[in-house]
Amino acid sequence: MTKLTIIQQNDTHGSLDLHHELFWQDNKPELRKTGGFPRIAKYVKDLKSQNENLLFLDGGDLFHGTLPLVASKGEAILPSLKKIGLDGWVPGNWDFAYGKEQLSSLVEALPFPTVACNVRDAKTNESFMKPFVIKELDGVKVGIIGLTYPYVDETMPESFSKGLAFSRGVDETRACVEELKGQVDLVVLLSHMGLPLDVELATFVDDIDIVLSGHSHDRVEEAITVNDTLIVQAGSSASFLGKLDITLEGGRIEDYRYELVPIDESLPVDEEMAGIIADIIEPYSNERGNIIGNTESILHRMTLNEAPMDQLITDAYLHAYDSDVAFSHGWRYGTPVPAGDITEYDLHTIIPTNPEVFTIEMTGERVRNALEKNLEMVFSRDPFKQKGGYILRSSGLFMSFKPYNPEGNRIQKLLVGGQEIDLKKKYKIAGAGKQLFKGAEADKTYHGVHAIDVIKQYLLEKGTFKADGEPRILST
Repeated sequence: MTKLTIIQQNDTHGSLDLHHELFWQDNKPELRKTGGFPRIAKYVKDLKSQNENLLFLDGGDLFHGTLPLVASKGEAILPSLKKIGLDGWVPGNWDFAYGKEQLSSLVEALPFPTVACNVRDAKTNESFMKPFVIKELDGVKVGIIGLTYPYVDETMPESFSKGLAFSRGVDETRACVEELKGQVDLVVLLSHMGLPLDVELATFVDDIDIVLSGHSHDRVEEAITVNDTLIVQAGSSASFLGKLDITLEGGRIEDYRYELVPIDESLPVDEEMAGIIADIIEPYSNERGNIIGNTESILHRMTLNEAPMDQLITDAYLHAYDSDVAFSHGWRYGTPVPAGDITEYDLHTIIPTNPEVFTIEMTGERVRNALEKNLEMVFSRDPFKQKGGYILRSSGLFMSFKPYNPEGNRIQKLLVGGQEIDLKKKYKIAGAGKQLFKGAEADKTYHGVHAIDVIKQYLLEKGTFKADGEPRILST
């Protein structure tokens, strides 16, 4: 009988220090201080001192999400990663944000292995990362297969995937499992595909013992079992860790216990890591102290149809460009901002890509088709066609839809400016970045202004932001 503990983090998105996190309490959102690398480092270090049969693995989106990381193209976080005690990781879709060469440079600087079986060099057709690694512990060998987000080339800006080729990874995963048979006691899939895709994968790839899922920011509190495979995911923003204690008997999982661990203020801090994080953040003290507005609403991004954080963005776009409708991508990342002051640093957390703002003219029919396509990417019956984050965020629009309807037939009612959409009429749309309306670049007019400056100006003119409590995107 052998005991093994696996600690999982995923989708940390540059949330390096203690921050606000959203929980639901008494039927409404509540913020609590959670997270950060100093508490994670201490938690893992203490567990490793008690149990040498421990693996600490990261599920991706490690190098992007807050100002220090984006401004340094991921390099600012490296000192903390060299000390945090990780045993391996898989890149997420945002880890490709700085291009192929920069990701390679970041990977080379890490003291732990990078695994991904489903991304190849487009020129050589060779695997861009190691498909898997084998970890030898006391009395147990663990094979760790990496599976990165398969649709980087389809859903992210072109620069993310230039020089790389991505696949769904089903065949590659199956081949890795076959190769590991007889070599290891336990097969772990470290995935950044998202929970629906990971559950689907486990139904038709046999002999995966554990899937450590990432990408979809799910707080899985009880392990999901599919085809004798345990599937877990540990939220996001370094606010939680997943702790999986396994008992192995005769090369099989005999018993397990899973816990989603909130990294709250009750946990002690690793002082060395606290110093490292303070050094990483210190150059941005001006942005952290620069108050640029105020909010009466908690700004969060924790709801599927629409969210206050994104209403601030789209209201600012709509105000700046006198448009009929404004859209923003349905991102998942971005830690909440409490009611009160909004700093410049907060804005870089709300929209770290700081994309350039554009306007575009689109017929009502084209707007409707774009929304139907987005709904399919979010709600597709086939998990492998679920390529969106949340529903496109918008201002100036009302939409009711049926998520369970067939592709192209979900929208029930669509209003622009309170009026039924005219499919033949052209509407002025404001948005930002190449991730939004990808494929329509030729029709966009960019204005040489970036999102954060537009939001700053909006807050300067409005003074205080308050989210509209009336729902405008309804699932019916």
